[in-house]
Amino acid sequence: MVIQEARIHLVRKPALPVLSDVACEHAALVRMLAGAQARVSALVTDHAQQIAALQTQIMRLRGRAILRETMLAWLRESLSKLEPLQPELAEDLAPHADAADRVICQTGCVSHGHYWREDDQCRRTGKSCSIDSVLLEFPR
Repeated sequence: MVIQEARIHLVRKPALPVLSDVACEHAALVRMLAGAQARVSALVTDHAQQIAALQTQIMRLRGRAILRETMLAWLRESLSKLEPLQPELAEDLAPHADAADRVICQTGCVSHGHYWREDDQCRRTGKSCSIDSVLLEFPR
């Protein structure tokens, strides 16, 4: 933004009294005021455009938030419909979990100096340690 200088031009006429100096100064001040009003008007216009852009952005962000919340609600509803199937899934995975426990037991208790074993109890599961049965199932 360019700031314009206001120059006061005094025209001296021998016939006019001191009032002409005041009139010239008044005219210069009016020109300066007009320039200031033009700058302020431009600033107000710029701010109005920025406010409109921000309001548009707010509306878009609100729409995205509503869409995200709706999708989450739908997913939660779909998940709640699938939850009754979990006991059946747990029954199918039980043999695999037992096999994994035996591998962990063999690795931790046999190979690494009885890491999980404490007073014939498994620190991981709290059950009595059956290291002999593990050795029979998984020979080294």
